[in-house]
Amino acid sequence: MSQTSITLSTRPLPSVLLLSLIPMAGWLILRPLLTPVPLAALGASLGFSLLAFISTIYLVPALGPTFVKAGLKGRDLLKGNNNDMYVFSL
Repeated sequence: MSQTSITLSTRPLPSVLLLSLIPMAGWLILRPLLTPVPLAALGASLGFSLLAFISTIYLVPALGPTFVKAGLKGRDLLKGNNNDMYVFSL
């Protein structure tokens, strides 16, 4: 069985995304601690969701080649074919 080399390239993420979402997430998280606001838990939840989104879009492309080298792959059980697919694909 021959080994095929997989070359992955990622597109660069805009820095304005990082520079605009992190202060917004911090504001949503810290605002209920500074002044009482209605639905404070909802705002904090949105702030943490933004932080999770930012970390996901930056970490998945950075760690993807490592996952492929480690051989992490799986099968889509909803499709009828038995083709393996990698955890990280572009």
